Amino acid sequence: TFLVIMAPILFLIVAAVAKASIPTVNLGKDVDGKDVLLPVVGAGTWQYNDTIAYESVCKAFSVGYNFIDTAWIYGNERGVGKAIKDCWKKPRSELFVMTKIPGGLNATEVATYHAQNMEWLQLDYVDHLMTHFPADFQVTPSRASPKARQEEWLALEKIYNSGQARSIGISHYVPRHIDDVLEVATIRPSVNQVEYHIGSGDVDGVIQKCVDEKIYFMSFSPLCGPCTYQPKDSLINGDLVKKIGKAHNVTGSQVSLRFIVQQALTKPYIAGVIPKSNNAEHLASNLDVFSFDLTATEMEALYNTTVPAGQPGDADVP
Repeated sequence: TFLVIMAPILFLIVAAVAKASIPTVNLGKDVDGKDVLLPVVGAGTWQYNDTIAYESVCKAFSVGYNFIDTAWIYGNERGVGKAIKDCWKKPRSELFVMTKIPGGLNATEVATYHAQNMEWLQLDYVDHLMTHFPADFQVTPSRASPKARQEEWLALEKIYNSGQARSIGISHYVPRHIDDVLEVATIRPSVNQVEYHIGSGDVDGVIQKCVDEKIYFMSFSPLCGPCTYQPKDSLINGDLVKKIGKAHNVTGSQVSLRFIVQQALTKPYIAGVIPKSNNAEHLASNLDVFSFDLTATEMEALYNTTVPAGQPGDADVP
């Protein structure tokens, strides 16, 4: 009975999304001089294995997504690649694929890891490639230094110049890590993907640094998936987002996503969100964030809340 009731609702959401293209931000030019346009809403795949990633990405395509985020370390690029091959029915040029290689790699390792990305994704290029962390995740001393970040960045530039990545960027980088890269960069990072959501504030002062350097600041965990919080502070159905959602006839999740998307649509150098779900209804709802505007008062209330808190730690990387 539930499925029978929800099917028409899902159809209406998908139809509404299909009528309008998803807004984009312009990351600059690829090596061929073509604009690299990043949709402000994409489908995330973190913590999904190959099987779930395949299901989720196929469902995402079915409800209108044209942007998929994955990473070498997620271990699901084979599933994502199979979903692209089986379920993406439009030209490759209309799909945005973002992936990552681990931090702390030397130049030879960068080439090897990205070759694996390409093999697993079954692609000739990705639309964005970033280094996942300003070091390896173990923060091994030899892989956690300005010199190591600079070597990896210059290797990413070679991949950009080869055409195997249309744009390149960074993730988890705080201002001094960004400065390390800019010191040697001939191609500037176009994106820095960092935790950001209602309640987090500007962890480590990264947003202003990105704006100053004309690097798009992009949120991961916009619904605070890995956070610990009281139920009343949930970004899905907590008190504040649910109250605001009621005024617009939308869900708490849509309010949380719109909070960031609205910044991307109105402020310089703010990119969008990559919520994840393996539920077609939730995927469609997460994409349906362009039919309403949050008021200035609502935005201020969301800016001012401090829960759920962000997770510091990136600045500890030397």
